[in-house]
Amino acid sequence: MKTYPPGTRIAGRYEIAGRPLMGGMGIVYICLDTETDRPVALKTFRPEFLPDRAARDRFLREGTVWVDLGAHPHVVRCYQVFKLNVRDEVYLVLELVGKEPGREDASLRSWLAPGQPLPVEQTLLFALQIARGMKHATDVIPGFVHRDLKPENVLVGADHLSGAPTNRLRVTDFGLATILQEAAPHITKTASDTQHGTRNKQHAIRNTQLTHGAVGTPLYMAPEQWQRQPVTAATDVYALGCILYEMLAGQRAVPAHSLTALQRVHCAGQVRPLPEGLSATVGQIVTRCLAVELGERYRDWGQVEAALAAAYEDLADRPAPQPEPAALVSRAQRVAAGWSYSEMGASYLYIGKAEVAAGYFERAQEVGSAEGEQELEGTALNNLGEVYRNLGDAHRAIGYYEQALAIAIEIGDRRGEGNALGNLGIAYFQLGDARRVIQFCEQALVIRREIGDRRGQGIDLGNLGLAYAALGNARRAIGYYEQQLVVTREIGDRRGDGNALGNLGSAYLQLGDARRAVGYYEQALEIALEIGDRRGQGTDLNNLGEAYRNLGDAHRAIGYYEQALAIAIEIGDRLGEGNALGNLGTACAALGGARRAIGYYEQQLVITREIGDRRGESNALMGLGIAYADLGDVQRAIEHEEQALEIYREIGDVLTAAMLSANLAMSLSQVGQVDRATSLIEQAIRDFRQAGYSQQAQQAERMLARIRGGGA
Repeated sequence: MKTYPPGTRIAGRYEIAGRPLMGGMGIVYICLDTETDRPVALKTFRPEFLPDRAARDRFLREGTVWVDLGAHPHVVRCYQVFKLNVRDEVYLVLELVGKEPGREDASLRSWLAPGQPLPVEQTLLFALQIARGMKHATDVIPGFVHRDLKPENVLVGADHLSGAPTNRLRVTDFGLATILQEAAPHITKTASDTQHGTRNKQHAIRNTQLTHGAVGTPLYMAPEQWQRQPVTAATDVYALGCILYEMLAGQRAVPAHSLTALQRVHCAGQVRPLPEGLSATVGQIVTRCLAVELGERYRDWGQVEAALAAAYEDLADRPAPQPEPAALVSRAQRVAAGWSYSEMGASYLYIGKAEVAAGYFERAQEVGSAEGEQELEGTALNNLGEVYRNLGDAHRAIGYYEQALAIAIEIGDRRGEGNALGNLGIAYFQLGDARRVIQFCEQALVIRREIGDRRGQGIDLGNLGLAYAALGNARRAIGYYEQQLVVTREIGDRRGDGNALGNLGSAYLQLGDARRAVGYYEQALEIALEIGDRRGQGTDLNNLGEAYRNLGDAHRAIGYYEQALAIAIEIGDRLGEGNALGNLGTACAALGGARRAIGYYEQQLVITREIGDRRGESNALMGLGIAYADLGDVQRAIEHEEQALEIYREIGDVLTAAMLSANLAMSLSQVGQVDRATSLIEQAIRDFRQAGYSQQAQQAERMLARIRGGGA
């Protein structure tokens, strides 16, 4: 299926910032509307759901209905619907909702973890906002039915509800399920649909689809949808009941794992019992929402809103937040725009355009500061730290992380505090200060455990492993990576699984067990392929190249590096492209092809200077120095190594600077500059010892003895 690459302008106006997000029915591009300078989400349907003109016209009509809903605090706004005549594509231009920091995405689904119910007060406030969004839709469009209300179609913004301690929710995908039903006669099964197995069954019951001619997501479909009876607002109320149950119980309301079983359970009202300890009022709301008989359910969203507000007031002993009047929405929209700028920046950072990302994060910070929204400001500062860390400027990154940490501590944001501490650890890892990595990541880990942030715990455990690996203690690193793997598998984080497996591969590679490393890298690659993580695939292919290079099979390594390079070019990852080119240079040098290696390093150098990647630039210069030394051109080797050393010192990477100083000292001793060579290697020894790298210090001392003895 053809998609547009980053940088493309759709309709000459909407510039794509990142790779597309693929859903069950649609494709979403994160874009900048260059006419309004506003971040937006551009949504279109997968080609198989729009097979002819009638279906496309239906999409345009339904999209226009969404536009008619206008601006509402609990509805994702649809600004425009348009069709491209060139490819006959239709698009919705949607409000871009910034996600809560630390969440996988902006959907309510990312807040729901198995066995971890949400607090009852938060659940009631979340449900109240969904009800208000749906009430607005039915007030504007009498008789409106969503048909596919589910956690994936409720977005939890990083902005907060006025007068209440919770995030703002917005309902999305209005009317789009109707289009799928309209297109039903034309939809054909794809090869992937005909495959069998547990994974495909799970996909079928969790995603929007046609089921016995009715449209919806089977886990949330009301009895009348299964029976192909007329649908009303009560149909969506039933779906809210399923969502309510899931938030309160930490598990889905229906205990079935096939479409046939789901139909039986929903139509018979055989949902799981509610958790013990819930108030009778809350239990009655869920029971009434999930009633099989339409007459026993709430008949409209006004009734649902009133019941939820009353239950919240009884439980919290304070008034429920009032519906926000239009006059108050403007500030909320400004704050939401700030979070949207943050989301745009993240998209550009993902594809390696760090300097462009910085502009968006700076705008997000400005909004946060102007509106007194400290969480937004702190998140933007954290993100700016990520930008400069990616650009190789770890010192500047640390400055931003420290500002973000100060804000998090000031407002009592423990999640933000953990994020900032973990990021500080990674920045110090970039500087070669493994001991400070351990210090910050251990502090972050304590906070993540305190607040139950399992995903954050996995990240911290992985980073602690990296720190101990850098200190030469690969076996202790493996212990942390194995703990990371336990956490990621427990929470179902497949991307985290892949990272942990890749880390284990690198640790075993460090121990000299390249064969075992290959096994872990192959498992990581399999996961990246399964979840469609193209960037992860590139990383895993690069790692496999490293393993085979260590096994002496440079030809096979080159094959993997070339695949990684192709992926980086495909997804517009300039940073990854530069890394792959550098690896190709190293592999060619190992085969004795110094001149070919120089070609790759020079391409890497162009890219790294273009995107401002100072670390990558110094790596390319160091590679060029080694290649010229292999060719016997010691003077040119020294020139490139000196430039590389200057950058490593500039970005504060003490460890790599020390290693390069030792190499440069050997080159200088060859051309008779013994005094300078001695000075460089003495400094390297001091740096190694200060950073705790005793083994490297001893090697440098032996090198110094050879230079002084004239044995270089």
